Amino acid sequence: MAFIDNVLVFLGTVAIVTTTGALMPGPVTAVVMAKGLKDKWAGLHIALGHGVVEFPTIAVIALGFYSFLTNPWVTIPIGLLGGALLIIMGLSMLLSRKGAISSIREAKKKSKSGGTGAEAAPKCGKDDPFPYHPLVVGVLTTASNPYYFIWWATLGAVLVLNALELGLAILIVMSILHFSFDLGWLSFLGFAANKSNKFWDRRAYVAVLMLCAVIMLAFGAWFMGSAALSAAHL
Repeated sequence: MAFIDNVLVFLGTVAIVTTTGALMPGPVTAVVMAKGLKDKWAGLHIALGHGVVEFPTIAVIALGFYSFLTNPWVTIPIGLLGGALLIIMGLSMLLSRKGAISSIREAKKKSKSGGTGAEAAPKCGKDDPFPYHPLVVGVLTTASNPYYFIWWATLGAVLVLNALELGLAILIVMSILHFSFDLGWLSFLGFAANKSNKFWDRRAYVAVLMLCAVIMLAFGAWFMGSAALSAAHL
């Protein structure tokens, strides 16, 4: 029996749960801000990459394999490998600092010689902390987050099972609604980061980049530490 048998109330619950989850800072938020500084569409592409992982996850839960997502033999390797990946990405951001500063200086020189203010923001190039497409970044940061899978195997599974009780059509609507909130929020973050960076000076830009790097490193260390502790208790 469904926990919520009213379709509108259920979809409203999905909207609230999704919003609170989307607003919570994490690795995906950090990469959206970092890539958004250079590309106004980065948030949209990263959200699409997130969806590449998310829709199959929902399908797996709907097919009854959600307990697989909380199996220690699955979550521990994801935590270790995912944490290591986030640390590598964070270090890449830190190492891109000098390139970003040089890019800003060159852009400002061009701006003073007759260019537009928008040129003050660095463009994609050798200083790019993630030298690959934002969609790929969205896939990597989502798939490397063990707590993403735990969320879907617990709270997310409740929503999926409730939707199934209301019908397959409701599950499809729920999935699209959930993804739409992620798509809208991440697209907004990327666009806002890109449009606001022309008002920042060099220190502000580098500070935001370094903050994103620290977030990535912190989550990477947390994921690896948690996975190591779980492995020690097996």
